[in-house]
Amino acid sequence: MKIAFLNLCHTDPELVARCARRLCADSDFDMYVHVDAKQDIEPFKKALKDIRGVYFTPNRHKVYWGGYNAIHASFELIRTALNSDKSYDYYVMMQNLDYPIKTNVEIKQFFESNKGKEFIRGCPIAGTKDWEFSRKYKLFYMKDNPYGRASNKNPKKLLNTIASIVMSVTTIGFNGTIHEHDSDYDIYYGCAQWAVTDECARYIDDFERSHPRFNHKMKIMQFPDEEYFHTVVHNSRFKTRCYKYDEPEARWLVNWRNLTYFEFPREVTVLTKADYQKLKSVPDLFCRKVRSDISKDLLDELDK
Repeated sequence: MKIAFLNLCHTDPELVARCARRLCADSDFDMYVHVDAKQDIEPFKKALKDIRGVYFTPNRHKVYWGGYNAIHASFELIRTALNSDKSYDYYVMMQNLDYPIKTNVEIKQFFESNKGKEFIRGCPIAGTKDWEFSRKYKLFYMKDNPYGRASNKNPKKLLNTIASIVMSVTTIGFNGTIHEHDSDYDIYYGCAQWAVTDECARYIDDFERSHPRFNHKMKIMQFPDEEYFHTVVHNSRFKTRCYKYDEPEARWLVNWRNLTYFEFPREVTVLTKADYQKLKSVPDLFCRKVRSDISKDLLDELDK
């Protein structure tokens, strides 16, 4: 069982190295790393240089909170792994501050016992009556810029917000079904961390290259990394291979976890040693989020 871990990174090189050291201790596990182009890559290269099985993407993108560049970066990871001289059974998408809470043996056994299943749940939101969901595609988002988290008192952020509001006139009537040359695609929503088989990963890769209208619509959606891959998979033959599918609509991202445990009261909780016993009891393979400083004692316990 060979697994490629795909890690979208922007901070905490020490944690990324610690995670890679844990996972890549198994010769069947490799990690592919995309470092946000806004960040200096050298600290990451230094931290990861002596770890077997770690590979950086040749191309990098500036990833902004909620922007489509996260999709570009994800495809850099997928394609770097697919185009390597290695053959993988699974591709596991991770995000920087994720960390394994099971041993490598348990992770491998999990995928072996579930071989052929896709781990990417999807909440159907096309045609929904819930504004919490429908606003994700009924409004026009322009997130690939450095002003996403700035105050609206920032003149550039204010102009961006005004432009988004004006452009929303063009999307407000959209019902959540993307019409492409080959089919109609109802939008699904879910967690940005997932795991798919080699066959499914290659399907996703081919899909992105051949569906420009779909890609264009996803570029102006809210948090496309929570919709792009889920929509592709749950409108394909791989849907019935997902370990859960045709699930009813349900609010909040924590209800759509795949293999990564996290808590999200107002923002994603940083886990500490106080969470260790709880993490021992959950079935998930990974947790989010941890930091090399605040979570050090927890990481030490998990590594034991």
